[in-house]
Amino acid sequence: MTDWQSLSEQVRSRVLAANAGTAVAFAAVTAERLMRLDPQGLPFTQSLRPLLHLVWRAAAGDQTAFKPIAVALGEFYISEYCHNDGQDGPADADDDPAAAILCAAECYLHAEPRFAAYVAGRSIDAVEYRMELASEDYTGDEAIDADAAMDAEARQQLADLDALAPYATKLSHARFGLPADEQEHLLAVLRDMVTVPTPTPSTCQD
Repeated sequence: MTDWQSLSEQVRSRVLAANAGTAVAFAAVTAERLMRLDPQGLPFTQSLRPLLHLVWRAAAGDQTAFKPIAVALGEFYISEYCHNDGQDGPADADDDPAAAILCAAECYLHAEPRFAAYVAGRSIDAVEYRMELASEDYTGDEAIDADAAMDAEARQQLADLDALAPYATKLSHARFGLPADEQEHLLAVLRDMVTVPTPTPSTCQD
């Protein structure tokens, strides 16, 4: 097992042990980072930005976000993008940032941390994909180290969980609603946690 795999297991264990509110906040932070680093900007993925905004509001204690999130997920389920046709159907929802947003929404709707664990996994997959894209255009003498980039993402996820820990109690209450002033403060705190690395591939000597 490589370092990033071991770290990812730590992330998964901590997310599954977290309260639902913390899991939703973690999912929102991670999905936001994915969107900001998205190299493709596919139309379907971009269309989910309002849904991610709703997840942010929900994570901060806005109960009014529940119904719009449920409706958005329902619309996805009856759309052409949700199918069992394998490679013969549209692959748009399998784009890592899109899948992360959908899972973050599911995490809130069902109060189920395992969806946040899926978001963490998708974020690692996205790093690997970005490194593959970078290698196609890279002309340097050093090898692109995808493992180092995935290691950095896993460590960032652990750091995000550490940053969320002091707010665990408040986040656990967020699902049941928080006063408007507390929502505003908590939303600002959560958004400030989003850390996006410089999108330059890590390298290692051959």
